[in-house]
Amino acid sequence: MTKVTVTVPAVCLNLGPGIDSLGLALALHNTVEMSLHPGPEVSISVRGEGAYPNTPDHPALQAARALWGERGPGVSVTCTGEIPPGVGLGDDVAWMVGGLVAANNLVESAHLLNRERLIERASKLTGKPAAVVAALLGGLTVTSSAITSGDQLLYQRVAIPALRVVLVVPEIADYADKVPPTRPDRIDLADAIFNIGRTALVIDALRRGDLDTLCRAAQDRILEPQRQGLIPGYDQVVASAKAAGAAAATICGDGPAVVAFASANHPAIESAMRAAFRQAGIPARTWTLNVDTQGIAINFRQ
Repeated sequence: MTKVTVTVPAVCLNLGPGIDSLGLALALHNTVEMSLHPGPEVSISVRGEGAYPNTPDHPALQAARALWGERGPGVSVTCTGEIPPGVGLGDDVAWMVGGLVAANNLVESAHLLNRERLIERASKLTGKPAAVVAALLGGLTVTSSAITSGDQLLYQRVAIPALRVVLVVPEIADYADKVPPTRPDRIDLADAIFNIGRTALVIDALRRGDLDTLCRAAQDRILEPQRQGLIPGYDQVVASAKAAGAAAATICGDGPAVVAFASANHPAIESAMRAAFRQAGIPARTWTLNVDTQGIAINFRQ
């Protein structure tokens, strides 16, 4: 019996101005281990981070069924989570990508989907193409798409120098309930121009390892002003990060996770950001992480 293990990185979207287009894969992972068995039974075990139950409704199994069909084979799945759920790090996308890629590698070779088809399929399943591209390809990615309108999915991986970031996840119980479920229908033209220009500068700054430019470019006038108001102590957290040596700090995706970019002093930045949240009455967890430059990792064993 062949068993496949798929490891998928967390993803920080937007990086300030690049709303639903810029993605950065981080070395924090969810893992899906899947094997077929002769009977029709489906079993799943879930451990680590995440609130998903041990049922066929788990997103990894949903993705597998989307590939195989509802009358798919019997399967055993073990899901191990490192990515905190519901904080803007793409844990749901990681599970679905992991399940889809694992299922794809257990079908007959004649029916295997290539990488491009996997990206298209996962983007439609999740509705989050920028997160899918970053998770599958790793590193810094740029995605342009409008899945609902049928536009072509365009994406590119951008090579960047080695980079470590500080990730902070505050524990805000009601945060998800307060975040608007949809993007604004209309935005001011000046704000759109501001974001477009700075998105290009963020890409170039990361490509060249220029954290001074990143400091000025990683700003958003469309979503972050609203998100910041939902994160107690946010301004003090960012100020503390910069005082400790960070070049820039911004919200990951819809938040409330915050990522800080720095070339050194990462332990001090972690401590400063955690202390600033504590002063605001919010407990927080912190990590210093490499950028994941591999994307998905696939391993087989009998």
